[in-house]
Amino acid sequence: MTPVEKTSVFRQLFLTLWAMVTLVLCFVVGLLINEMLKSGENPMSAFSPETEEMPAPVKSNSPEFNSLGTEEIALYFTSEDGHWLTPEKLVIEYKNRTVENCRKALDGLLKGPQSELLLPLLPEQTEVRALYLRQDGELTIDLSSEMLTAQNRPKSAEMEALMVYGIINTLTQPVLQAPDDLAVQTVRFLFDGASPQESLPAHLDLSAPLVQDKRWTQAGSE
Repeated sequence: MTPVEKTSVFRQLFLTLWAMVTLVLCFVVGLLINEMLKSGENPMSAFSPETEEMPAPVKSNSPEFNSLGTEEIALYFTSEDGHWLTPEKLVIEYKNRTVENCRKALDGLLKGPQSELLLPLLPEQTEVRALYLRQDGELTIDLSSEMLTAQNRPKSAEMEALMVYGIINTLTQPVLQAPDDLAVQTVRFLFDGASPQESLPAHLDLSAPLVQDKRWTQAGSE
């Protein structure tokens, strides 16, 4: 028998064996499907990919946004004669984060006084860009530059001092400190994300954080 004939014979034997194995496998699969149908199972479930059951989503209840009721605070505005800071009471939603309570107080300053006997502290165009409270108690306020460039901005040393310390005295009052949180010790000013230039404001040095100064508060107003 020539090599070519031997190769042909082996090929035929291989194909015959392959066909027999295929028939046996088909017979076995047929039996399995028949048994599954008898037991009420779905034969196709064996070929479906398993899907892992995902746990139900957990609703986030971040303590950053928890309300602790309401609290009465003081907002310091300019007195009618323009020489002093006079407190006006405001009830805010009290949060369990000091910085959130400070934000509520700033919103009240931006809206202006309710009494016609008091003058607004900030130009109405002013916006609060950001608010940060550091571990050392330094509160950084990033305000828009309209506070210093608006037409109705303070133009005298006295008015600038009233505006700056009206903000500081408002934000450093102890009532704004949330339970188990930091208290505001000092206030640092930024304008459009940068430290104030020498000419803005014209009469005060805001390059360093400032502390509360009650000398600008009218005697007997607290």
